[in-house]
Amino acid sequence: MINVTKEQKGEVLVVRLSGSIEESVNFDQLIGPPPPDLHVNCKEVSRINSAGVKAWIKYFQAAAAKGTKLRFLECSTAIVEQINLISNFVVTGEVESIYVPFSCTSCKAELIALFKTVDLKANGLTAPELKCTKCSGNAVFDDIEEEYFGFLSR
Repeated sequence: MINVTKEQKGEVLVVRLSGSIEESVNFDQLIGPPPPDLHVNCKEVSRINSAGVKAWIKYFQAAAAKGTKLRFLECSTAIVEQINLISNFVVTGEVESIYVPFSCTSCKAELIALFKTVDLKANGLTAPELKCTKCSGNAVFDDIEEEYFGFLSR
């Protein structure tokens, strides 16, 4: 089940999504009529199933058709996966930042780090170096760069 927290910041409506996006989701009820500027924080989206994807695309396509400027922030790995799988997942919106998975070569800890997409593009779509927060060892990117960052080259 998805939880939505809304905060109005001037002309911008900031929506924070948390939980699982499934068949019971109704973005029209949860978010309401699309405002001129909508920022969607996806940090805590743990999962999205096919029915959730359909509801997502339906809502955000309608919002874009009404002229809403969309920006997606702190996209979880579950959201990044959908952005890569479905070409119109973010419609006309901008993906500002994404979470990137790493694993430590020393202690084997799984880590996740937030990066701005503009910085990833400037870095040639390669994951920056990261130190483990547990043992200070080297952490390496824990996916396939061409696939995980694929949407950034579209």
